Amino acid sequence: MSEKIIDNHRLSLPILLFLSTVATRMPFTSRFLYHMDSVHFALALDRYDLTLHQPHPPGYFIYIMLGRLLHYFIADANLVFVIISIFFSGCAVATLYLLATEMFDERIGLISALMAIVSPNLWFHGEVALTYAVECFFSCLTALFCWRIIKGNHRAIWLSALTLAIAGGFRQNTVVFLMPLWLYSIKDVPLRRILCACGIFSLISLSWLVPMIRLSGGWERYHGAFRDLWLFNTGRNSVFNEGWSALCYHSKNLARFTIYGLGAGTPILCLAAYSIIRKRNYHSIDMHRAVFLSTWGLPSFIFYLLIFIHHGNPGYTLIFLPALLILTTLAIRYISNEMRQLTGKSLFMPITSIIIVVNTSLFLFSSHIISYQWIKTHNHNLPILFDRLKPFSASNSAIFIRPYFYYGYRQIMYYLPDCRVYSVDFSTTPSGEIMKTFWGMNRQTYLSDEIVLPGHVNRFGALLLYEDKDRLKKTSGLEISEAFPTAVIASGPISRVKEIFPEVRIRVE
Repeated sequence: MSEKIIDNHRLSLPILLFLSTVATRMPFTSRFLYHMDSVHFALALDRYDLTLHQPHPPGYFIYIMLGRLLHYFIADANLVFVIISIFFSGCAVATLYLLATEMFDERIGLISALMAIVSPNLWFHGEVALTYAVECFFSCLTALFCWRIIKGNHRAIWLSALTLAIAGGFRQNTVVFLMPLWLYSIKDVPLRRILCACGIFSLISLSWLVPMIRLSGGWERYHGAFRDLWLFNTGRNSVFNEGWSALCYHSKNLARFTIYGLGAGTPILCLAAYSIIRKRNYHSIDMHRAVFLSTWGLPSFIFYLLIFIHHGNPGYTLIFLPALLILTTLAIRYISNEMRQLTGKSLFMPITSIIIVVNTSLFLFSSHIISYQWIKTHNHNLPILFDRLKPFSASNSAIFIRPYFYYGYRQIMYYLPDCRVYSVDFSTTPSGEIMKTFWGMNRQTYLSDEIVLPGHVNRFGALLLYEDKDRLKKTSGLEISEAFPTAVIASGPISRVKEIFPEVRIRVE
């Protein structure tokens, strides 16, 4: 009877954590496709083509196919992907509880899970149509199976291989970042089982990789799309290309995004690290578990530090955030034990409660890009923007927009399908290769070497955000209207568009 009660407890608590996570997400969801990538995913529900960034490379195949399945029942594409984010954020929290409990004890597992529920970064990505909450779950699940393998349950290698392969179908980079952990975990597994696990991993990976490449138009088109993304975006911004300036940029964003994940837990984690180093209290560190957590988190951390990170994507850090949340919980326990020696009282629960309250407040009331206020602002601004741009849906008009993440050409072409919308982005490689122009109309995406306008187009509208509004200082006589405080719309004869975007290449048919 007692064993049955224990089994029910082990099952009920993860379910309760899952439901609690879902309940905290449901009231705060975004109402519109939040991000340029969100629109890529939405467009892929109707037409999968990586060359048109539907979705963008490397493909997100299972994520899109799961979206298509839900899309049969739910018409709103944004809601489809938000539901996926909510579900997998709940799964991530429950899985983190199981992992931290097995690695340490139930108290560490429960507090780590509570830290995950109120993590501003994870909370935010459970509200929007992006893939990072999904990646967080697969990161936790892979780590859970890897830990079981290390502890002697070699049969878990089958589930670890299966999980890793499916994770790659959602986000291809997840496999790369988690592979070192998997290889570390199987070092003592018999070779026969390793070979069988590799076979499982290969078969499952091929089951999504082959149709993904076929839907992309074959290997050449898939490789070409991935190559272009690397040349014009990811690869060109690495420390190896840009040097010190890139390292500073990556470091700043990586630190900021990590703090968004830990919130008020950040100073506790830093304080514990400082105390251990200052007192040389290294015996308090379990090196076996420290190596595991480092192998889990460092590969992705190093990639984002040296290769690529974008200031608009705090979700990148969710793949290693669970490891940091466990460390933060351990840091709370360490600081509490240190304070007990001075005061005779345990501060574990007071510190934990303060972090939970502060992090909840950060999500609900701050204005950072991982807050509910940010979602509310986005939900408020987009309808205003659409209303201001509706006059340019006339056949004689075209809209020109820089490649903004949150209010870009993708959102305009999706929600105002009658508009002819051009992305003004003429990035070049060191060899002089110029990026093709993306433009859209009627929710169809097109690529061209230059902007080709029909002869009847004689008017333009240009959306300018942030510092790009300075482009209007050298112009006069254009119509200028404010959409919202950080955005203006300039309009006038099509012949004057080059006064705002001198880099634009236009040819009239």
